[in-house]
Amino acid sequence: KDCLAMNTSSGDAVYWYGGAEMIAQKWPINKINMKHGAAYLSSDLPKRYGNVLERYYLSSKGVAVFVDSDVPLYICLEATYDKSNLVGPDYLYDTGKSTRLSYTVCVGAGPKTVHQYMTRVDGGFIKRPIQLPDLRMMQDPIWSTWARYKSDINQSIVEEFAKEIIDYNFTNSQLEIDDGYEENYGDFTFDESKFPNAKGMVSKLHDMGFRVTTWVTPFINLASKNYRLARNAGYLIPEDSDGTPAVLRWWNGRGSVVDFTNPQAAQWYRNYLKTVKETYGLESFKFDAGETSYLPKSGLNFTFQRKANPSEFTRLYAETAVQVGGEMMEMRSSWKMQEHNFYMRLMDKGSSWGGLRGFSTVIPTALTFSMLGYPYVLPDMIGGNAYVFGAANDNKPSRELYIRWIELSAFLPCMQFSISPWQYDDEVTNVAQYFVNLHRTVIYDELVRAANAYVSGGSPMLVTPIWFHADLEDVTAYTVDDEFLTGDLFLVAPILVEGATERDVYLPGSNIKWLDRMRPECKDRSMVGCVMNGGQWVRSYPVQLDQISCFQRVNFPLQ
Repeated sequence: KDCLAMNTSSGDAVYWYGGAEMIAQKWPINKINMKHGAAYLSSDLPKRYGNVLERYYLSSKGVAVFVDSDVPLYICLEATYDKSNLVGPDYLYDTGKSTRLSYTVCVGAGPKTVHQYMTRVDGGFIKRPIQLPDLRMMQDPIWSTWARYKSDINQSIVEEFAKEIIDYNFTNSQLEIDDGYEENYGDFTFDESKFPNAKGMVSKLHDMGFRVTTWVTPFINLASKNYRLARNAGYLIPEDSDGTPAVLRWWNGRGSVVDFTNPQAAQWYRNYLKTVKETYGLESFKFDAGETSYLPKSGLNFTFQRKANPSEFTRLYAETAVQVGGEMMEMRSSWKMQEHNFYMRLMDKGSSWGGLRGFSTVIPTALTFSMLGYPYVLPDMIGGNAYVFGAANDNKPSRELYIRWIELSAFLPCMQFSISPWQYDDEVTNVAQYFVNLHRTVIYDELVRAANAYVSGGSPMLVTPIWFHADLEDVTAYTVDDEFLTGDLFLVAPILVEGATERDVYLPGSNIKWLDRMRPECKDRSMVGCVMNGGQWVRSYPVQLDQISCFQRVNFPLQ
């Protein structure tokens, strides 16, 4: 057992980054209760860790820690096969196997330098994507049926939704048909009673300028037409040594999980989805779930290939998904898959301001994903998943929250709508149109530049911590959790507090000058107060409801 010190021997604070997605995400992770004694495995529950985790930690003092994949890891840095407090799947235990805690420590001149080394193209501990993802998803909004309609969808609803998007003059990257299109979960085909001509519907959507994706999972429910085939072929994860599939309860009923350690099962799943794509004319899929918490308690002990670390299931699921989903796909769980160019989705966000899956966790989570090597961050749907009811029982987030979420999303790699701006009023629709246009005509260029630089081994991320451009000993920059940079160019400081119309903004880098992009008069850079020096706070900066505070780095050498 070992622990990461949160202070130096002199008492100076040390700030840590990386680790895991959490339901109450914080930046830096010093602020998080790290759940000591919990197996370091992904989960869809608040009991442990979130959908994405890696064994990588980086400190503000230029120290990186990377834990070996085969270590049965618990936090805080404990290697053990003791299952006395086991909840859910655990690491595979073999009698006589020694317990070993093994990790690598790298030290350098500050966190930026060390992170560059840890993620270097030629043999880094964290790999980088070898190419860019689908850029249309980065430029134009994704439109999903989920938050607005939940599973109550059919062909006419989907077609009307697409018509509304066009009628209100919004662009799109694709229309995502989420939960509710199947007859039984695990069919992955359209329920003909709800979608009497699904192929024709997809063709119509294509004619309207949409690409079309559907929602899939690794689950095959007992009632699915695929269950008997998958069970008889041995494609499902077994409960024990007799090969009987483990039946689990997930959020949409009871079913079993495809055994992706079995190459034939993975091939069946992949080929089946390819056939679905060809049958309906789909472009790709939204891959949901994949966390280790949806494995049986035996973990991967009785799968086709016994794996000591249950996270291997997550990796193999993502690997299978990549082969059928391509560069246009999105994942919600991953492990050691950074070299691929899919979009990594934040866990479902609630339609609330607070820090428990709420709006205030979006920036810390996006920064964490970037640190862990997943630069193509896909924020959750604008406004959250609308699991709350408004005053009119209309199942929408508050108007103010929705507007602030639009503004923030415009500076992140993707914008994803489901709750529609026109469900509010003309003013909200106009705000959405403005920020969608800002994203596609201004922010998009910097996102693509930063993505190209990252793939080639350069330093920027698409969502960059402000300390990347701060002075090395700037303690303030290490603790700011409500600002970020889009690439290297735009410093973004949104309003994250209900009712607020001003905020303090920290400008990093004593040798950097920042241009205020929000004030119209600052188009003339010579205006007093438009260009400010870094390394200081701008106090009580006014930000009206239809605005976001944004500063552009002056004289940045764009390549």
